[in-house]
Amino acid sequence: MRNILILGAGKSSISLIDYLADHAMAEKWQLTVADLTEELALQKTKGRDHTKATSIDIKNDQTRRALIGSFDIVISMLPAMFHSIIAHDCLDLGKNLVTPSYISPAMKEMDEAVKNKGLIFMNEMGLDPGIDHMSAMQIIDKLKADGKEIMSFRSHCGGLVAPESDTNAWHYKFSWNPRNVILAGQGDGGIKWKEEGEILEIGYHELFSNTSLIGLKNQGMYDSYPNRDSLKYIDEYGLNKVDTIYRGTLRVPPFCEAWDCLVQLGLTAAGGNCIFISRAEAIEQLDLNERPEILYMLEEIGVFDEANFPHHVPPADSLQKLLEDKWKMQPTDRDLVVMVHEIDYKDGDAMKHIQSSLYLTGKDSEHTAMALTVGLPLAIVTKLILNNQISERGVLMPKHKEIYEPVLKELEEYGVKFKEINT
Repeated sequence: MRNILILGAGKSSISLIDYLADHAMAEKWQLTVADLTEELALQKTKGRDHTKATSIDIKNDQTRRALIGSFDIVISMLPAMFHSIIAHDCLDLGKNLVTPSYISPAMKEMDEAVKNKGLIFMNEMGLDPGIDHMSAMQIIDKLKADGKEIMSFRSHCGGLVAPESDTNAWHYKFSWNPRNVILAGQGDGGIKWKEEGEILEIGYHELFSNTSLIGLKNQGMYDSYPNRDSLKYIDEYGLNKVDTIYRGTLRVPPFCEAWDCLVQLGLTAAGGNCIFISRAEAIEQLDLNERPEILYMLEEIGVFDEANFPHHVPPADSLQKLLEDKWKMQPTDRDLVVMVHEIDYKDGDAMKHIQSSLYLTGKDSEHTAMALTVGLPLAIVTKLILNNQISERGVLMPKHKEIYEPVLKELEEYGVKFKEINT
C-alpha cells in the first residue's frame, strides 16, 4: 500500500481527490486529505474507501513533520507561501513532493539537495502553470524535431465564466483563489516580455492598459495582459532564437479597462489605509464621462459606496470582500478555461503559424473546469511518480517529454483537449 498525503482541500482540490480516490483500489493507494479541520477535509473525501480525512496545524512543526513522515508522497494544495516549509520537511524526511505553484527562489535552491536524495519535487503542475508548459513543449519539441525554426511564441490563459452563466458587466466570477485575482501583477520579478527583438518591461500601474486582443474562431474575443516575467521561459522552453516571447492572462473585454481604473484609484493596494474617492472625483480623475460602460461597471460592484471601503482596512482587503460577494458562482453556474498558444515558425523560406487552443467549461460551481485542469495534472503526475515512470530528479517543472506526453494523453480522456489550426 502506497500512502498519499494531500495538504489543503480548497476550491481546486476536488478533481485531484476524486481521481486519486477512484484509482486507489487498483493502484493500491491510501489517500489522506488534511485541512484546518477534519470536517473540511471530509467534505472532499466523502468517507470513500481508501480515504481518510484529518486536521493539521501547518504552523506546528512537530505535528506537521510527524504527519508528513508517514507518507510516500505529499501534494501541497496550500497557499504558495507554505510550499518551501513543506519542501524542507519532505527533503529532510525523504519524501517526494508535488505542487501546482511556480518554482520560488527558495524551492529552486533545493534542487541539488533534492537530486542528491534521489527525490522529485514536481512544481508548476496545474493549469497555468502546468498544462500551459506541457502543451507548449509538445508543439515546440515537435517543430524542432521537424527542423523548423521558431520565431515567435505567445501563450495566454484565463479562468473565466461560461457565457450561459455570465450575469454581470465584468463578465467574470471567481472559480479559484480570489486573492490571486485581486493582487494579480503585484509582487517580485517584474513584468517583462520580448516583442520583435525588443525587451519590454512595465510597472504594475501600467499592466492593465497594456493588453492585446485575441480571437478564437466561434469562441469569442479576449484581452490578454502580460503575466509576470516571460523572459525566463526563453531558456526553459529552449527558445533562444525567438524574436517574440510573451505569456499573458485572458479576460473578456472590457474587464481590463475597468480593472485599470481600480488600480489607478488605489483600490488594489495590499497595504496602507484606504482613501475613499467619490463618484464625482473618480469621473474627473479617470475621465469616465467619456466611458459610460466603465462607469457602470464600477457602480455595479459598489466602488462609490464609502461603507464598502473603511479607512482602517487595506484597500485590497475591502475590494476582495466586496467582490467575493458580487462575483460568487451560484450552485448551477459553470466556469470556463481558455488557453491559447500562438507560434510563428519558418518552414524553409515560408513563414507559418499555429494556433493551439483549449476551451473547456465546467459542470457546476463545485466541479469546475478550473478544478479539473488544476487537479488532474497533479493526480496523473503523482501516479507516474509512484509507479517510477519519471527518471528526472530534482526540483522540476513539466517540460520533459517523459512527463508531458503521458499526462496530456490521459487528460484527453477527460475532455482536456487542444484544437490546432495551422496557417
